Amino acid sequence: MKIIRTESDYNKALIEIEKLIDLDPEIGTENANSLEVLSLLIEKYENEYYPLKMPTPIEAIKFRMEQENLKNSDLVKYIGSKSKVSEILNGKRTLSLSMIRNLHKGLGIPVDVLIADSTRSLPEEVSDIDWKQYPINQMLKEKWINFKGSLQDAKNNAEEIIRNFYKNASLKLDSEILLRQNIRIDSIADEYALKAWQVQVVTQANKVTVSRKYNNNLLDEDFFKDLRKLSAFKKGPLLAQEFLLNIGIKLVIVKHLKKTYLDGAAFMNNGTPIIGLTLRYDRIDSFWFTLFHELAHIKLHFINEENKYFFDDLKSKSNDKKEEEADNFARNNLINKDSWNEFYDNFLTKKNIIDFANKLKISPAIVAGRVQHERNNYRIFRNLIQTESIRDMFKI
Repeated sequence: MKIIRTESDYNKALIEIEKLIDLDPEIGTENANSLEVLSLLIEKYENEYYPLKMPTPIEAIKFRMEQENLKNSDLVKYIGSKSKVSEILNGKRTLSLSMIRNLHKGLGIPVDVLIADSTRSLPEEVSDIDWKQYPINQMLKEKWINFKGSLQDAKNNAEEIIRNFYKNASLKLDSEILLRQNIRIDSIADEYALKAWQVQVVTQANKVTVSRKYNNNLLDEDFFKDLRKLSAFKKGPLLAQEFLLNIGIKLVIVKHLKKTYLDGAAFMNNGTPIIGLTLRYDRIDSFWFTLFHELAHIKLHFINEENKYFFDDLKSKSNDKKEEEADNFARNNLINKDSWNEFYDNFLTKKNIIDFANKLKISPAIVAGRVQHERNNYRIFRNLIQTESIRDMFKI
């Protein structure tokens, strides 16, 4: 008895094993031992040269339908609709994770057969997430996610898409996002849109590397003086992004989604502070005030990490102590309180504003925006505020 190496050896072994099986030898006898060894040799050869082919998901479903005498309509409760059943069986649609779970539970088809990919596994079902509530349409439009197929197909595969979305950001699904949050929004915000926006911010932030590890002591008086001086430059916002990166803070610009009402946000990710700005208002003064507001959260409110996430609609009225602190901090670090009180009156001209801004070495837009806010009149001095498109600067 020897190792089977050729087709001829294999055929001879099959003849020999049939003879031994016909003898029905007793266990422990020489023939029984020969039968066992020969069976192993044949199995080894077949595994190497005639491996069993895993059935495709469609073949497995059709086989189970034939076994159970099921019609297409019997699969609706597992797949969702008659049209979806037809598309699945005709190979025009792939199985979603929910379909795989339903077919496995309902018809007992092995998960690995339905997945048809040895590198994948079926993730645990998360009962408290409605995958279709994520703003898939907007996420596709902004190219935050890639999907080949119709919008309806994308929605049907929402779980897979969103899981990959989090994975690409190196985030666990819903890992602490919105769990310990401070949301300053008057309207009812879409929680799923907020989550999606923040995940995209993290995705963008992961593409850049900080020059040094962040230390809260770096945010001292000199830091804010140097930062606000950058506003006087035409490309000040881009310079600010680089300036922050050099002290370990990532500034990311990501457009807001509908029903988020966001101007900005601040949060920690793996020990690195991240500021996300939406540029919802394409105004120079808005950029700088929002940036200083979020920096205030980092400096004042991240010490004990009691609140790890701040989401801000700065047009909303807030009685929250932390938000009031951040507003005052931003206002006074952009323009010193004493300087402002000495400057401000009801008869200011464009020249007054420009001269005052030059004296402070900051953008006139910051001064003009403060005047608009004080007077609650956003029509005055507009030509000092919208001199540059911040969105174009950041290419969004």
